[in-house]
Amino acid sequence: MDKHTSLGGLRLGHKFLILSLIAVILASIPTWLYMREAGKSLDAYLDERTGVPAVLDGLRVVQLTQQHRGLSALVLGGVAAAEEKRAAKQKEADSAYATTDALVKSLHDTTLDAAWSQARGDWETLRSQVSNKSISVTQSYAAHTALVPKLLKVNDLIGDFYGLSLDPDRDTYQLIQAMFYQLPYLAEELGKTRARGAGLLAKKEASPTDRLQLSSIVARVTDRLDQTLTAFYKATRYNGDFETTLAPAMRDADQAARQIIDLANREIVQPEALTYSAENYVALSTKAIDLQFALNAAASKQLDTILADKIGAFYVTRWTMLGAMLGLLALAGYVALLISRSVTRPLNNAIAVAQSVARGNLVNDFDVGAPNEVGQMLRALRDMNDSLRGIVGEVRGSIDHISAATRDIASGNADVSARLESQASNLEETASSMEELTSTVRQNADNARQANQLVISAAGVATHGGEVVSQVVQTMGEINESSHKIVDIISVIDGIAFQTNILALNAAVEAARAGEQGRGFAVVASEVRNLAQRSAAAAKEIKELIGRSVEKVEIGNRLADQAGEAMGEIVSSVQRITIIMSDIATASAEQGTGIEQVNEAVTQMDDMTQQNAALVEQTAAASASLEEQTQQLVGAMSRFVLGTEERGGAPAPRPAARPVAKQQRLAIRHA
Repeated sequence: MDKHTSLGGLRLGHKFLILSLIAVILASIPTWLYMREAGKSLDAYLDERTGVPAVLDGLRVVQLTQQHRGLSALVLGGVAAAEEKRAAKQKEADSAYATTDALVKSLHDTTLDAAWSQARGDWETLRSQVSNKSISVTQSYAAHTALVPKLLKVNDLIGDFYGLSLDPDRDTYQLIQAMFYQLPYLAEELGKTRARGAGLLAKKEASPTDRLQLSSIVARVTDRLDQTLTAFYKATRYNGDFETTLAPAMRDADQAARQIIDLANREIVQPEALTYSAENYVALSTKAIDLQFALNAAASKQLDTILADKIGAFYVTRWTMLGAMLGLLALAGYVALLISRSVTRPLNNAIAVAQSVARGNLVNDFDVGAPNEVGQMLRALRDMNDSLRGIVGEVRGSIDHISAATRDIASGNADVSARLESQASNLEETASSMEELTSTVRQNADNARQANQLVISAAGVATHGGEVVSQVVQTMGEINESSHKIVDIISVIDGIAFQTNILALNAAVEAARAGEQGRGFAVVASEVRNLAQRSAAAAKEIKELIGRSVEKVEIGNRLADQAGEAMGEIVSSVQRITIIMSDIATASAEQGTGIEQVNEAVTQMDDMTQQNAALVEQTAAASASLEEQTQQLVGAMSRFVLGTEERGGAPAPRPAARPVAKQQRLAIRHA
């Protein structure tokens, strides 16, 4: 994968930003899920609170229909005085029906619309029949009684539409079940008791069947009352506040319902003659039923308060959660920013230090920060910078010493070269003198017969020859001494090459420890080591050649000694020439042979001296190359800034060795 399109090509700040965005997304998902579920619960509570007044309106329709049933029984039973109350109740019921009709139409629920249309149609037919008195008491009772369950079903559907039947909390669920699903049916059974008993009391008679039917209704009232009380007391067990706010009204409603049960049994079911006032019976029954609905209204008010508190708590919780989440996200963003800065800033410092080191500036003073991973990296970088500064300083010092030693070697080679040139000139003069001496000896041999006449001249020539031989001996001694000095110089060169090789090896080791930063220095150290090895090899070759030259010089020295002895014999012979004239020829022949050997030795010495001069020139060239490489290494090291130059300046280079004075050339004078 292309590094520019992968995470590896991103800056640390961008990576931290991506992590922050991922964290925001991870936190947003559960937050959104919580807010969505909380919104559902909040919407459910809002729907329930909206549905409470709607259910109360539906129960109001049921209550008015029940009251209309009782008044209709009185009117149809012959109590004409109740007609005005019935008509007023009918008008009130019509208004309640209209309110519920508008509510049902606004909900747009098909099942609810169908149930309501049927109940509304039955009511319109029933109210018309009762108004026209075209229906009997029994038929009116049956029609009203059949209508009320339909209205209760409509009310149940309204409660279901608003979610009242599925309340998630135990206390409000039991309260809703008691008030909206049990109490209306209790009120209906009480309404049946009122309507059935009012009709019988209005007729002043009741058959056994009528009494049995009323007794059955009263029994259902008792059952419904017990079920309602059971649900209510479950609610109070889950919420103790209901005991304070609703229990008194519940006890009043319970007491009133039980009074109606006792009244129906005592005045209608049990007596043979029905003498109790129908209007009083209706009034007491209506009061008991109204207490049931009053309890329902109080419970509805309490339920509305509870739902309002829950809705408010949900709003507070939701906004608190959202605010806390936003606060945590802001805090997380701030912490992420601090973490990003705590990582990127030290890394930027490290990059700046590395770039400064790459430019050769080793004067870097920076804070390593906290002892964490980044701090450890900065501390290691500072240690590396300090170590590299020390290494470069040591290498600079070593290079200065190498440079000074190289200059000393070059100066010494120049001195050696000058001395070798002087020796070569002396050897040329010596060779010329030896040729003249050979010619003279030959003349002595040729003129042996004229020894008497030339004895004085021969004595002078012999004396002069002795002096020349002494000079030759002296010259050969000086050559031998110079050869030993050359050997000592070559030993110095060999030692310097060995030291240079050791220093280059140490520099290579330190460069290897520096890693990538010391790679260039390692190359330079390797070149210096190669030059040192070449110098050592050249010095070794020179030493071997000089050794051979020394051997030849020693041979020449011995020959010169022999020549001195021969010249002594010549002098003795000249002194004894008068006595041993016969031996002159033999002595002259021996002298000629010795002089020829000396001439050959001098020639060989001349050749060796020339070879030594060539080797010295090669050594000088190698020293010059070594000095040039040293200057290049000095230039490479000068890129590094150690801080010592600014404070006190670089150490001064060692002065070059003073050249050795040239030896005076030996001149051989011919006699």
